[in-house]
Amino acid sequence: NEAATESGWRIESVSRAYRGGEGPGLHSKMGEEWLSRVREEFPPGGGHLDLGCGAGRMTFALSGLWSPGGWSIGADRDEGALRAARERAEKENLPGARFVRLDVENEDYARILPEGAPGLITAHLCMGADIAQRAAAALPPGGVFACVALHKDLYKETGQGSRFALSEAEIEKIFGRLGLSPVFLRVEKETLEFGSEEEILEGYLSDGASLSFWQREGRLEALRDFARGGGRTITVRAQAQCIARKGAA
Repeated sequence: NEAATESGWRIESVSRAYRGGEGPGLHSKMGEEWLSRVREEFPPGGGHLDLGCGAGRMTFALSGLWSPGGWSIGADRDEGALRAARERAEKENLPGARFVRLDVENEDYARILPEGAPGLITAHLCMGADIAQRAAAALPPGGVFACVALHKDLYKETGQGSRFALSEAEIEKIFGRLGLSPVFLRVEKETLEFGSEEEILEGYLSDGASLSFWQREGRLEALRDFARGGGRTITVRAQAQCIARKGAA
């Protein structure tokens, strides 16, 4: 189901039956329409900065636009992921790709950038007010900020949202304060439906990865209480996907 709001957000909600063996990780799946639009908005010949890059997924997804002749810098705190990204860039012969260790929430982006500002900054599931502010400062007028944030509805059934999750109104407020004009606003939600309490507690949670994930997130008991109380759905994916352009100086 898809709907549009008065503020310009398009909302897509999908519900489907749980398939045995599905574990955590669905929340991080990249939106295909968002990625397609990011490619369309990439400034010709512009450099690219990816915040919270992990193993470089965005650098490689956009490599046909910035390479050859351009550059892409991925920044992350995870040295293991950065090492994997560097190895892949070498194998794919992408000398313009660099991956550097940086705390993107607290450190200045300017120190890792070459001369000339990036035409595009991406932040896939690495989004917050501080990150957006630093990104806006690093962009030139007309530059593009493409971000995906966890949405407030993720795992809403447990009553315990992520501290990193943002609502549509919160994102609009951040963009407005920073002079970023939205050109793409979309929320994607995916809900799993379960046939019984047992299917949640003895099926979904029987997978070791799922159990560890919910324990680590601090929501395990809340999920168990929800299932025992008759709850039969889990919103496993909820993303606010955005693209905005920086205004003139």
